[in-house]
Amino acid sequence: MTKQAHFEVLDYILLGTMLCGSMAIGLYFSLAGKRQRTKEEYLLGGRRMTAIPVCLSLFATFQSAISLLGTPNEVYTYGTMYIYDIISTTLSNLLAMVTVVPLIYPLKITSVNEYLGLRYDSAVVQVVGAVLGVLTSLSYMTIALLSPALALEPTVGIPLWLSIVIVGGVGTVYTTIGGIKSVIWADVFQTVFIFAGAFTVLAKGTMNVGGIEKVWDIGHATGRITLDEISFDPRVRHTVWGFTFGAMIYWYSSFYTQVSVQRILSTRCIEDVRKVYIISIVLTAVYSSILVLTGLVLTAYFHVTKCDPLAADFITNNNQLVPYFVLLTLRFIPGLSGLYIATIFSASLSTLSSGINALAANTVEDFISKILRNKSEAVMTTITKALVCFYGLTCIGLAYLAKELQGPVTQMTFMAVGAVAGPLLGMFILGASFPQANYIGALVGCAAGVSISFGLAIGAFRFGHPTEALPPGPTDNCSQENITSLLTNYSILLTTQSTQAMPTESFITTASTSAESDSKLQDRQLSIFDVSYIWHPVLGVITTIAVGLLTSVIVSRFMRQKHRPEAKFLFPICRKLWNSGSVLETSIEIDDMDGIE
Repeated sequence: MTKQAHFEVLDYILLGTMLCGSMAIGLYFSLAGKRQRTKEEYLLGGRRMTAIPVCLSLFATFQSAISLLGTPNEVYTYGTMYIYDIISTTLSNLLAMVTVVPLIYPLKITSVNEYLGLRYDSAVVQVVGAVLGVLTSLSYMTIALLSPALALEPTVGIPLWLSIVIVGGVGTVYTTIGGIKSVIWADVFQTVFIFAGAFTVLAKGTMNVGGIEKVWDIGHATGRITLDEISFDPRVRHTVWGFTFGAMIYWYSSFYTQVSVQRILSTRCIEDVRKVYIISIVLTAVYSSILVLTGLVLTAYFHVTKCDPLAADFITNNNQLVPYFVLLTLRFIPGLSGLYIATIFSASLSTLSSGINALAANTVEDFISKILRNKSEAVMTTITKALVCFYGLTCIGLAYLAKELQGPVTQMTFMAVGAVAGPLLGMFILGASFPQANYIGALVGCAAGVSISFGLAIGAFRFGHPTEALPPGPTDNCSQENITSLLTNYSILLTTQSTQAMPTESFITTASTSAESDSKLQDRQLSIFDVSYIWHPVLGVITTIAVGLLTSVIVSRFMRQKHRPEAKFLFPICRKLWNSGSVLETSIEIDDMDGIE
């Protein structure tokens, strides 16, 4: 790096406001009204939360610093096909409305894995589901906590350990003392910073480049704007089908996590839960559009200024592109650096606080519920708070130990989380769709799914051919003397550039290079390890369901007493499909559950 951004007074004020505000919310719910005396109040807010705060909390949890840093990087590196993630999130929300909500909400459980235990009539299945859920949450939170620290250290000069400790420490404290209410309302507060920071960066960056038309033209010329990739080749990184089906399964699996289900169960009525999903679709679509456009702004800016920091070795990792852009090229705007750091910290805080609260709920309900059976509410609440603190410290340690991770954070998250989330989702779908499924089939199917998923992830890492990135921008003005002049007198440079013809020669070279990359892909033999990471969760789900159902049918022939699930443990459409006394325990249950819906 030639220079690092330095904080001014206003930057510290904005960052301090976000951190202190989050702590204040936790302190308020810890003290006001003395409402943290029961486990249900601490973990579920007494099941009295309304739709808007729950929706904003769910949004802030899943749209973490991973997306804030990773989505613009994806667009800059591979193009705009990532915009189709809006389709996958929309479809997953709609599917969750008609499956997860009527299945889970009426049960009034605390842990999502309690459903597995009830449906399969097996404590072992519940524990296996809990273990997979814990692994999923820890993987996601580790990357969410680490990714901003890795990006900020070289651009702002904040030591990696300090970023991790600040975010991890603040999140752990206010979650421990305030419970789920402090998590939800802190998420609402942090969502304001997330949108404010993301929109400010997009708006100012677009103005600096010369307007949205110029951003779009450069995006077309450099081959970044690609919206028509409909190849059926599973090796193609991003396609319409990949997002419509592959990424949709990944996002759908998130609705069976403890973080998501805990929000559903804390909501006061099922109508509010449906509102949560509808509003989430709109929020996610707007947010994803902002981040994709930000990726195009990065491309345009580096081409207009003729100084690509990655090609010039000013940065060492693609994930540092957005911080470099914001904190160096736009640092002359008072407070923007502080707002952006607050945005990144807010996104990490929301993910961490929600995750450790959910992990505590999993531990209390799935692992040590028998030990706590005869304990008082005060003792159970105290133990739950201690578990929140423990998991917070664990995430801080894991994030620091994983500091050597490299690669696009969105892909790392997809592969790490998807390797476990796919088989876990398979167990839920197997049990909620097929009354023939039993606990043996669920366990065997899950083992097969995990084996396939981890085999794909490890094989892709070691033997797969990574997708070739689009060529970076020019470095003509990246000398030590020019970069200083560039950052100081950018307005003059922009005026000069806008009166000249666009340097299309280098852009045409980029497009032809991309075409050559597609030709190389077609010439290469098909390998399972070259399959796009988008499809990994799908293969895990399919394997789990297929193996699980086949095993269940075979094993049931040798079982003296066959387990017939109650209708309330099936998806609504499956209750009607399997409405037979020989398959379900009772048809009356179906009518009762339809009334609840």
